[in-house]
Amino acid sequence: MTKPQLTNYDPQWQALATDFQATLTTLPGFKVSSHVGSTAMPQGLAQPMIDIAVLVADVETAANALNATLVSATTYQLTWHEQPFHVILTTDDAAYQTMINFRDYLNAHRTDNRKYTVVRQSNQAAAKADFISGINDKATEWLTTKDQHEHHDRTVRAELVNMCLIRNPETNEVVVENKIDAKWTGLTFPGGHVDPGESQVHAMKREVLEETGLTVNHLQLVGTVTWVENAAGDVSLGTLYTTTDYSGDLLPGSYEGAISWLPLSSLTPDKLAPGIAEILQVFTQPTINEAFWGNADNQLQLY
Repeated sequence: MTKPQLTNYDPQWQALATDFQATLTTLPGFKVSSHVGSTAMPQGLAQPMIDIAVLVADVETAANALNATLVSATTYQLTWHEQPFHVILTTDDAAYQTMINFRDYLNAHRTDNRKYTVVRQSNQAAAKADFISGINDKATEWLTTKDQHEHHDRTVRAELVNMCLIRNPETNEVVVENKIDAKWTGLTFPGGHVDPGESQVHAMKREVLEETGLTVNHLQLVGTVTWVENAAGDVSLGTLYTTTDYSGDLLPGSYEGAISWLPLSSLTPDKLAPGIAEILQVFTQPTINEAFWGNADNQLQLY
């Protein structure tokens, strides 16, 4: 399978999509169309193929009029004004709305948007399918309660995440992961998400085991990291733990990057993924308790 070529967002994609959508209104049985996919997500990397979802009365009739090449299921490819397009024809209102919900959710949640980039770069079809399914579930829940949250100043949606600094007290080495995400490269520490109904500590132990192969105990909570995801105030709230109590054999890595032990003193800011230098200060300095990224910030602030 060819690895997808991802590029930075190009504002011209939206203008091209809008103009191209105007030409689709002449398709037989045309109902509505929408610009979807990564080229409709300004905060992430994109495969420079503009995806347009089109709701029609009959796929076969519309496809015949479209004069494009069938590439998969009901997705057709063509070139318009030297720009490649995918046109996704469907008669299913729910399927059409799901594509829009997926786009809107990732545009409102930059952390998951970044993870979507990682999954696509891994070139693992099963991982991508699982991720998309999970985001579709999140998007459904988010949209169900979105208006309610937006009308209560003190109520926001929070995604719970975590991170752990595992230190060998004899060598002062720590476990690091070398991220391969093109938008977030560099060294970071094991971590992940808290599942619904799961305790923070259990989630941290589970994520460490899944990512590194190590079993950790006696986790010490040292602080938090918060990313404000959007203007509504939705957040990703991370709990930060340290431990020197671990057992097991370290895994070599995962699709997200290689895992290894490195001296704590070698973790200079130029080697760390963006934001990790600030988080490392929360891990290691008792007087710093929180790293915070506001919606308008361009880096983590320390408190």
